[in-house]
Amino acid sequence: MMTCTEQSLYYRQWTVPRFHHMDSSNRTEGRTDNFHPRRLLLSGPPQVGKTGAYLHFLGLLSRMLIRLMEVDIYDEEDIHCSAQVDGSQYHPPNAIWPNTDVIKTMPFDYTIHDPKYDDISIVYCPGFRADGHCMRQEDVYLRRRTARIKLSKYAAYNTYHHCEQCHQYLGFNPRYQMCESTLHAFTFTHLLLGEEIQLYFIIPKSKEHYFSFSQPGGQLESMRLPLTSDWSPDCIKSPIFMPTTGRHEHGLFNLYHAMDGASHLHILVVKEYEMAVYKKYWPNHIMLVLPTVFNGAGIGAAHFLIKELSYHNVELERSRRLEGGSPAGDVWPFIILADDSCVMWNAVDNDKLSCPAERAVSLKQVLQHMEACPDLAQYGLCGIRKWNSRGLTGIKRWEPFSRGHVHDFLLLNVDRSQNIQYDQNRFTCHDVDFTLRLHSAGLLVCKFNNFSVMKKQIAIGGYRTFIIKTKMTDVSTSVGPSQYICAPDSKHLFLASPAQLLLEKYLQHTSQKLFPLSTKNYTHPVLSVDCYLNLGPEVTVCFVSSRPHCVNINTAGLLFSGLLLCFPDTFVTSGFLKKFTFLKGATLCVISADRSSLRQTVGRLELEEQWRFRLSDEFQTANAKEDRPLFFLTGKHI
Repeated sequence: MMTCTEQSLYYRQWTVPRFHHMDSSNRTEGRTDNFHPRRLLLSGPPQVGKTGAYLHFLGLLSRMLIRLMEVDIYDEEDIHCSAQVDGSQYHPPNAIWPNTDVIKTMPFDYTIHDPKYDDISIVYCPGFRADGHCMRQEDVYLRRRTARIKLSKYAAYNTYHHCEQCHQYLGFNPRYQMCESTLHAFTFTHLLLGEEIQLYFIIPKSKEHYFSFSQPGGQLESMRLPLTSDWSPDCIKSPIFMPTTGRHEHGLFNLYHAMDGASHLHILVVKEYEMAVYKKYWPNHIMLVLPTVFNGAGIGAAHFLIKELSYHNVELERSRRLEGGSPAGDVWPFIILADDSCVMWNAVDNDKLSCPAERAVSLKQVLQHMEACPDLAQYGLCGIRKWNSRGLTGIKRWEPFSRGHVHDFLLLNVDRSQNIQYDQNRFTCHDVDFTLRLHSAGLLVCKFNNFSVMKKQIAIGGYRTFIIKTKMTDVSTSVGPSQYICAPDSKHLFLASPAQLLLEKYLQHTSQKLFPLSTKNYTHPVLSVDCYLNLGPEVTVCFVSSRPHCVNINTAGLLFSGLLLCFPDTFVTSGFLKKFTFLKGATLCVISADRSSLRQTVGRLELEEQWRFRLSDEFQTANAKEDRPLFFLTGKHI
């Protein structure tokens, strides 16, 4: 008996459809097998259920095609909404641009509202009212609430999307070989680090016009930037950087439809060990390859290098423009930092605020609107809302612009923010830390609430995927947070994870023991100087900056339940710390790179005058000596 495949081939080869059959005119000229990859032949004896079978098949096919047009979007309401107690209306509800003078008068909202951060420490702000929000106890983003949404025509796609319009965008261009790209080294000196940083660009031949070379095929000199005065209806001025890891198949890097045909510079930022696989799946994309030493680094390192590279590139472009006779100060200083799971964008209909509604718009429209904002150069950082199905329902007072934390989709002014860096060592909450330091430096942060971004649920890869394993085996084992640290010079099970990751995770999960007076005690927060670290949802953190002329909240009369000093620099002095008042028995935690600097910090800041230390209060992350563990010392306020 013939198999189904053999039977199908037999009928295709030896039978001819009669004139009344629908396939009678579908013969392929010059071919004898009459085979078509999308034509199916269902054969069988009479009365065996062929009609029911193909109807069932068509039903499955229909549901599959409908599912391909849908996507699971994170659908979570903002958290701590009751913290927004200011009842003033600063902008008209239908305002399309922020007024810089008005923005400066708006209070900065220190509270974090993004639901992905419902398991981190609240940032202290006077007047905050807890809303009884239930914290997630597990760091498992697969369990977050999602909604199934139909893809708009402006969606971003992963590597599984194929359509005729995308062929050239994805690299199927007859003028170029599919993998015809070149590797270019780019070296610059970082002034603060005092060392050279070498990065690599993979540039397809079809994208070389975005860069400046010493000669055709020669040394890469800079990434071309437009002037502030330049404008084109079919062009995006800001380079788009997407840091990504572990998502070569599932990352949403196909922006062809999202950009609605607009010309744009899109750069994937990948780790060195993933370079080959990303190049295989996205041969027509420009890639920025991070140095080898950052293979095990977190998202903080990627954003740090993107920002520093971009500022250095602005300086190079100014020099190039000067040589060409153009005004140097007019070089466009903004970049886009986008998450690799941003799938669709929406806009609020300003004409229908009486009946609030959002409509799908292209990424091109969002970016061109933000780039055209008057006085945009006055802002250090801009962002947009996170979408949720509740939308504008129930909002009594619509404020189109606000000052506060922005996440996932950022428009960053690398010129104005040149003195504030992302913390290259951070794995978690790096954006919260950066925004707080940016605001304390006096730079304006603005959220365009008229726009929102939808984020697709991607269960694979990403910078929030952390694997903590022992050095004895490559297999991840169950290691509790209490094992992330140990006493110096003790025999302990060493872990293969980065020291900074172990420290951040230890503080997140065990701060109730480290700061016992701070647990569920919002009125007595932990004072954190010059950095924000997540101490878990039950501990409140009060961020202050030690920099001259900084913007800090008024802490007069506030009693702190703890003090956190993470790599304190020379701006932190004993006189600065004496401005603050602590509860008796409050906990001190000083973090340094080694034991020597730890002791020097204690002496320089004269901490022993007000804090009591014991030998048993010194700890290190559970790393071997060659992995450079971090050290921290705890003490009690006298």
